[in-house]
Amino acid sequence: MTAFWTMAPPARTFSEDKATLIVCWWCTLFAVTIILFRVAGRYIRTEKLFPEDIIAFLCIIPILARMALVHVVLLWGTNNVITDGLSQQDISHREIGSRLVLGSRIIYAASLWMLKLSIAEFLKRLTQNIWRSTHELVLRLMYYYLGATMVAIVIADLVECHPVTHYWQVVPDPGPQCREGYAQLITMAVANVTTDLLLVIFPIPLIFGSHMPLRRKTMLTMLFGLSLIPIGITLCRVPNVIRHQGAQHYRSLWASIEILFATAVANALVIGSFVRDKGVKKHKYKLGSSGSMERTLSSRRGRGYGPGAVAFKHWGSDEELVRGLGIGVDADLRPDSGASIARPAPVAEPGGGIDRNWRFPSQRRSDESDVETVGDYDPRHVPSTRQDDNFFDVGNLLGPESPPPADKRTTPRPTRRGSVAGPVPSRRGSTR
Repeated sequence: MTAFWTMAPPARTFSEDKATLIVCWWCTLFAVTIILFRVAGRYIRTEKLFPEDIIAFLCIIPILARMALVHVVLLWGTNNVITDGLSQQDISHREIGSRLVLGSRIIYAASLWMLKLSIAEFLKRLTQNIWRSTHELVLRLMYYYLGATMVAIVIADLVECHPVTHYWQVVPDPGPQCREGYAQLITMAVANVTTDLLLVIFPIPLIFGSHMPLRRKTMLTMLFGLSLIPIGITLCRVPNVIRHQGAQHYRSLWASIEILFATAVANALVIGSFVRDKGVKKHKYKLGSSGSMERTLSSRRGRGYGPGAVAFKHWGSDEELVRGLGIGVDADLRPDSGASIARPAPVAEPGGGIDRNWRFPSQRRSDESDVETVGDYDPRHVPSTRQDDNFFDVGNLLGPESPPPADKRTTPRPTRRGSVAGPVPSRRGSTR
């Protein structure tokens, strides 16, 4: 490490570092915007967040915390400068800045590693359908390696200088090992490159081993290969920081740029699915669609939220058994009994008009009737499914020689004089 030690750079004023501070803030806010766009888009499309979305959202905390520390560091400076001609107030400010820069470097590493963890969680969910023992082993080793490298970065940041108080000592010069922090710089660069390579290499065999078209394979490989961009930035940052004698304004600028690109890469695959209208999304209700109400109820009840939630597609459930009969579930059994579902107005079917002589049938109703009262039928809670059976002809019992639709709903009723009165609606289960 002594081969990289150099003389301290000249001191800079805040006016000279103001442009650097603006660029750092711009990179930070843009990275936060990318994360918010990803999380908001995911929630709007699916009405829930996956583990990788929550991890990406939590990355906002260390990203903003680091920028708050960097603002003070660039405002007051650090001890990595030539101390000739510094006032006592400048020395005091640089001591505070040197303390804060240690914390900012640890938080900076935590931000990048949380973004890597979100990618690993995405890969874990991506391989659930093709899960193998080798996939589980590789992902587990990847998690262990992420944790081990993070611990190594923290150790390299804190143990390079002895005693620890020399990290923020300004006068006299504590030495390059205490003010330049090259051990943390190189350790983090090696860990950053190796972890990004793992995140790129792991999904490529899965992609090329699938049965997707070549164009699709190429596109996914390019999306996962975006992690090579932070690798290039890291390999460019380290020699440039050493060439500039570890100047803090230059180091903070490169770190902000790396955070921006790492955030863009970690969220590119998810945001790309939004743009291409692919990936997981909730079902939409379309007016007039034969299965729209079924999909709406299924998506609402399939989540299993709250007591009494029913899986709509469960074979043998009460709702599935009576759906084809035109009977709704009792009001006390409906999880969405208070909800109002938009439905089109009923369409009048062609008929013979209104018969003013129509009366209720005087025969006794059967106790085996499937539909007790017409008022029990609530069309708001019955999915509109296309069936060939007549509504009241369950099982097509009338056969192919059944009368026309108008006669299916009516039946002649003899009068007291033996004449046939107008058609009256017949009821399934009634005795004639």
